[in-house]
Amino acid sequence: MLATSSGVMTSLSLWIIFLFSCSICARKQHDDTNDDESWSESVSRARCASRCLSLHSVAALSTPLQREPGFAAACVESCDHDRECSAQKKCCSNGCGHTCQAPKDLYKGVPLKPRKELSFEELSSGQLEVRWSSRFNISAEPVVYILQRRWNFGIQPSEDTATSWQLVAQATEQGARLSDIRPGRWYQFRVAAVNTHGTRGFTTPSRHIHSNRDPSSPPAPTELRVANMSFGPSRAVSARLQWSMPDDPDVPVHHYKVSWSWTAVRQPSASSLSKRRKTVRESQVELDSMRSNRSYSVEVQAVSYWGQTPLKGPRAILHFSTQRSTTAAPGNPAGDILDVGTPFFQDGQLRVHVYWRSSMDPPVEFYRIQWGPEYCGHNQTRPMEKISTQENFVSLQGLLFSCKYKVILQPVSKKSHPLAESTSFFTPSCASIQAKSPKPITCPGDKVKTEKFEGLWKKKKTCRGVAVNFCLQTSEQLDDVRP
Repeated sequence: MLATSSGVMTSLSLWIIFLFSCSICARKQHDDTNDDESWSESVSRARCASRCLSLHSVAALSTPLQREPGFAAACVESCDHDRECSAQKKCCSNGCGHTCQAPKDLYKGVPLKPRKELSFEELSSGQLEVRWSSRFNISAEPVVYILQRRWNFGIQPSEDTATSWQLVAQATEQGARLSDIRPGRWYQFRVAAVNTHGTRGFTTPSRHIHSNRDPSSPPAPTELRVANMSFGPSRAVSARLQWSMPDDPDVPVHHYKVSWSWTAVRQPSASSLSKRRKTVRESQVELDSMRSNRSYSVEVQAVSYWGQTPLKGPRAILHFSTQRSTTAAPGNPAGDILDVGTPFFQDGQLRVHVYWRSSMDPPVEFYRIQWGPEYCGHNQTRPMEKISTQENFVSLQGLLFSCKYKVILQPVSKKSHPLAESTSFFTPSCASIQAKSPKPITCPGDKVKTEKFEGLWKKKKTCRGVAVNFCLQTSEQLDDVRP
């Protein structure tokens, strides 16, 4: 009788502890406002009661459940989803909580991996057929095959520069046809077999394959536009142009070729001498040395490289004007009609193109141009030179390096005396031209060194029979001036 009373008292005590702890647990669940999941109060009470009942009823009835060892048996909510567990562990209930546990019979009912050898065939339609074979599987559920791939650009395959694995097909058959295979890329594939019980993972990556077709040239840039335009003194204008390119060309764009030309009032077309060019790597360019009140035409072309072969795409063309929003004061002459191009080195001479707007009022018979250096960095000088032309451009040749030049344009008319226009420009140093030129260029200083070297070489040839110390001294001088 005493033993029975003792058992009843023990059970009653446990039920009191159960109810008290359940009320605490429910209040705690209800007051937790930081929980990402919003649960109703009844669901929270039921979950809490279920945990408490499973814990205390086990102790009261002395029928312990099969407990997990270590932390997996802790009465805590350490996970909500399988993705929160590491390796192959799953988020499972342990009777009084949820912890990451190693599943029993991990691969029970799971299909075997397909064989790692995949076969490939490029069809005449441009599609790629990928096939694989599976080992003998005993599965009551349907098996779905997951096909993934990764790729890299280039002449050679590389796993270091490859993309991440991407899903390309799901099939119940042991094969798939892909229509988005691009030339110029190296592909790798892998496949996994999946059913309701899970999967054993992917096969090892396949060998690298690529399309037999040649890659296409890049497309024309799109959305070519003037992003910003600023006006400076003396009718100077600079503009920033931007454009877009498709995200997925056959071969990445290496650079863009930008060319632009201008026309002025009453000038029907642009002169070939007024066309300028620039190469950029980004999808934008800064155009400077432009003038206001002109119409400009800009062409942008994308260039890719497949090995050593350049692939040039079609050009995108943009027309825009640099006219100011405010109108010039009446009676103000056109002024500053001269425009000077960028000096360049050709046929052993430093040259520059000068062009201007044609004058129709008053009619001009011809133009007289004078030019000469105002000062030079190496103290060279040269008298003013003259030339006459009926065109609206001229090419000045034989310029000196590192000088500031002045150009004077004098229109000549029989009916009136038009005012002369003048402008200045700077020529680059010989060293900067040498650095950009693929062919060797002899600068003025190098010529002096060469002449000195040739003179000392003659002395060295005649040093035979003379004192030895003189020959040695001459050799040292030769080493000092040798170009």
